[in-house]
This record gives sequence, structure tokens and C-alpha cells, in this order.
Amino acid sequence: MIMRFQSRLAAATLALTLAAWPRESAAQSASQLGAWLGLMLSPVGALAPVAVDPREIAHGADVLSLRSGRWRYDVEDAVHDNIGLAWSHSLGFARTQVTLTGAYGLVECPSCSTLVIGGIDLQSTLLTLTVATWSGRPVATGVGLRVSVGGGSELSTSASTAASVTIAMPIDIALPFKKTSMLCVSIVPGFGYGRTASSDLSESGFLPMLGAAIAWTVTSSIGVDLGVQRIFIAGAPTQFGGAFSLKLGTGGRSQP
Repeated sequence: MIMRFQSRLAAATLALTLAAWPRESAAQSASQLGAWLGLMLSPVGALAPVAVDPREIAHGADVLSLRSGRWRYDVEDAVHDNIGLAWSHSLGFARTQVTLTGAYGLVECPSCSTLVIGGIDLQSTLLTLTVATWSGRPVATGVGLRVSVGGGSELSTSASTAASVTIAMPIDIALPFKKTSMLCVSIVPGFGYGRTASSDLSESGFLPMLGAAIAWTVTSSIGVDLGVQRIFIAGAPTQFGGAFSLKLGTGGRSQP
């Protein structure tokens, strides 16, 4: 019998999860599956990426974001819906921003456990370039470095846990749009270490990942994002999601 992905995860042990994986088991090692689960059950995998103006990393206002992500391993699997809040704060030195994220994961099957997910990101801008335009509002591009640490846990008596550490290099571009709006586009290549554990077994490993997002700042303080991401393993799905962001204050300097 082929069992649902999340039903296996919610079973008594991770050993059962890895032994009963459907169809793709011949193409994937136990360590790869453990790594993928560890990443997908952390904020970096559970929630879709967001796009940012690279100039905001160093001196921008605090940002509060309502973020979401949705994925399903295959047709045998239950749908995983994740929703969370993220707070971003520019540290004021080294062009660095810290983001704290807390999220809740709901698996759409009657016997599956829900999840609590949390993590912290530290992102620094390595390079920023601005180009003047006829409107007087410049186009900005930037390259950054982001380190993320996170994890998740099932809310059940036989809870499995997940943990991850990732390094990514976001490539961002911010384009003036109409009089006061901005369009921001981000491409986020990276790789991560993921670990999934139960009471008597754990598996872990490294996997590459790639994300992309587009954001529209409707006003100077409100933004809407759409994002997509994939953590690469044979047969794994592409994850989709969105975000609604609110700037709190004006930050260290205003943008043209």
C-alpha cells in the first residue's frame, strides 16, 4: 500500500517514514529525504520567498509580513498549508537586516498532525548599484548574503522534529513603477542542510535550492508578494506562496 507523505511523517517513527516513501525511494537516499523534510518543515522551505528593495536592507524601516506557502509532494500526498508572521529589522551596521519568523503548518488530512515552525535570518548586502532614469527615481540592483536557521515540530505525542541551516545569495532589483510604487524582483539561489528526527532515528544532508519572487509596493508602506521555490530532490514539488507586508515607520533614510 502506498501511504500519504504526511501520514507517514505523523507515524510512530521516522524509520517508517523513510521505509514507506512512495515511488521515488529508488532514486533518493534516506539522508536526502531527511534533508528535504528538514528544510520543508522550516521557514526557509515552508514559506515562499519575498522580494525586497536592496537599499532597504541597510537602512529601511521595520517590516511586518504575513507570509504563506503551499505544497504537495505528489497526488498521493496531503496538501500542506503554512502561514506565518515575519518581523524584519535593519541593524544599522554592516548593511545587515535580521528577520524573525513564526509559522503554523496545517496538513489537509484527518489523521495528520499540525506543525509549529520558527526561524531567524541574517542578511547583509554585499553590493548595491543604482542607475538613474528619466523619471528621477533610480533603478536599484543588489547582491546579498543570507544565513537562515530554523526548525519545526509536530504537535503530537510522537512528534517528529525538523531543523535546517541554509546559505543563500539573493539577487534583487527594484524598478520604479508609476509615481510612488516600486516593483521588486528577487532570484535566490542557495543550498541548505536539513535534518529530520524522531524518537529513535534521524536523517540529514545537504541539498541545493532556488527561489524567486516579485513584489509590488502598492504604497510607500504596503507591499504584496508572490513567490516560488524548489528544494532539489528527485520528484519534489515546486512550492508557491505569497506575502502581505507593512512597513512600520520610515527607516533610516527615504528612498527616491
